[in-house]
Amino acid sequence: MKLRRITALTLCFALVFSCFFTRAAAQGASYTADCPYVKVLGLMSTDIYADKDDPSQGTVWPPQAGVVVKDVLKLVPSLFELAITKNYGKFGPKLYDAVHDIFGPLYFYNEARVTNNSGPIFEYPAPDKIKKDSYVIFEYDWRLAPEELAAQLNDFIDYVLECSGSEQIVLECHSYGGVVGYTYLNNYGTQKVRSVAFNAAAVYGTTFVGELCAGRVSLDPEGLTEYMKCLWAYNGAGGFFNALMTGLYKTGFTGGLCRLVDKLAAGLGKDAMANCLLPLFGSWPSIWAMVTDDMYDEAYNHIFNEVCPEYDLDYSKLQAKVDNYTNTIRVNRAEILNRINEDCNLYVLSRRGFCTVFVVPDWDIRSDMAVDVACSSFGATVARYGQTLGEDYLAAADEKYISPDKSVDASTCLFPDQTWFLNNATHIPTFGCIHEYFATLLYYDGQADVNTFAQYPQYMIYDSKSIEFKAE
Repeated sequence: MKLRRITALTLCFALVFSCFFTRAAAQGASYTADCPYVKVLGLMSTDIYADKDDPSQGTVWPPQAGVVVKDVLKLVPSLFELAITKNYGKFGPKLYDAVHDIFGPLYFYNEARVTNNSGPIFEYPAPDKIKKDSYVIFEYDWRLAPEELAAQLNDFIDYVLECSGSEQIVLECHSYGGVVGYTYLNNYGTQKVRSVAFNAAAVYGTTFVGELCAGRVSLDPEGLTEYMKCLWAYNGAGGFFNALMTGLYKTGFTGGLCRLVDKLAAGLGKDAMANCLLPLFGSWPSIWAMVTDDMYDEAYNHIFNEVCPEYDLDYSKLQAKVDNYTNTIRVNRAEILNRINEDCNLYVLSRRGFCTVFVVPDWDIRSDMAVDVACSSFGATVARYGQTLGEDYLAAADEKYISPDKSVDASTCLFPDQTWFLNNATHIPTFGCIHEYFATLLYYDGQADVNTFAQYPQYMIYDSKSIEFKAE
């Protein structure tokens, strides 16, 4: 059943990651920028062109609307035919062709690398544009392995330092950029970085990625309802859509939709994995770097020991890259982070207040809709979505580290006094107050902690109306 239901992953990843674009925020003004500020973006944050030497061919990520519409319309007759004949064997190849037509240039197949000249178009800023107070963004091909991207980041930082005349930078790493950032600091040293901030970073992975790679797919009606409500968190029409989703759930419509998708996935069977999922998402080394430790063995066994042999697929090159990251970086993660903390001023921000993706059994893990709070905080103890830690736990806990809503205990974080939690904040928005918060910390003279700035207590809440942080 695991293999048969894994077909849903293709659509799941497309839905989930389409929400995760990252753009630069405007600089704040409550600090003195005396060295360059480098930001490392996250997964799917940079446009990927079908041919980076020929931009006229357009982007494959984000997918071109015209291509998507064309392929969806082509599938409509096949969907009606499927409803009548139940012939999944005939429908499957047409679906895979449509997915390939939309996302084909993103495929890695068994090489675990770019083979078709797809990629981002990222040019370094002109030398005269980089000053000691510059804010610069490192963009990259987010499909690649952390070690490859760390080497590119090292070159970029060297360029920024040379152009600016600075000896060090400050570094902010968002989402998958956190994996790239700490891999860079491990592989190339900390001497070029004064301060580093991990912003909703996936350094410890995120549960839904691990569960999907392990084949744990479960379309949950309640999870779908709550996730869609979360999507409208900042929208003025949020109240209407919350009521709509609640009504659809109570009438059984959402449950019926989930059963329909589940039936489609089961009918398509294992072929979907071999024909589109594995060469697309599963073959990106970046995805494997974001599998959580507790799911890693199960996911690894599922893909490399079950799926690949059954379909006679050779993904040995991907497996070698996955093994290399695991044996050199993953297993030493806490040691690496502690070493970085000794050499640099280090800060962690965990965004929270929402459930995670509805297509896995653990949809009710508390997250920012993408990265679990426990993962992005480097180890906080966190209650499930909509719950508290419980009276017995709270009675024995250190009250100063407990969140006002009794759902988070920061004392178990790797760096409890250097970790902040921002409630009501989803994974992506880069509103100006977040940049000002990071810049204030990163340019502080020394290691700040949760008591250093009155305006930045350990537990904060994002007010989307005033666009500012407030004490929770």
